[in-house]
Amino acid sequence: MQVSEKIDTIELKIRQLSLKMDRLNEENSNLKNENERLKTDLDKQKGAVMTLKDKVDKTQGMLDTQHVDESEHSKQLKKQLDQYIKEIDNCIEWLSNNP
Repeated sequence: MQVSEKIDTIELKIRQLSLKMDRLNEENSNLKNENERLKTDLDKQKGAVMTLKDKVDKTQGMLDTQHVDESEHSKQLKKQLDQYIKEIDNCIEWLSNNP
């Protein structure tokens, strides 16, 4: 193999390496862009999750408060019903004693 043939072979390999490097640089750039886009999407999703967690916490707090209010209301109703039953019992006793 002559020197000129060796130089041609080396030149061909350099061109091939240069093309491969260009393709890899382009792929790297595309991957970096995709990575940034995915990071942005992830940040948006994290924000949405935090918002939803806050809403769930607030809703749970409201439900807990409502449950306590309902319990108190139930106690008041039971007390009032007991009072009515006593009054009815008193009326029945009075009617039984006064024919």
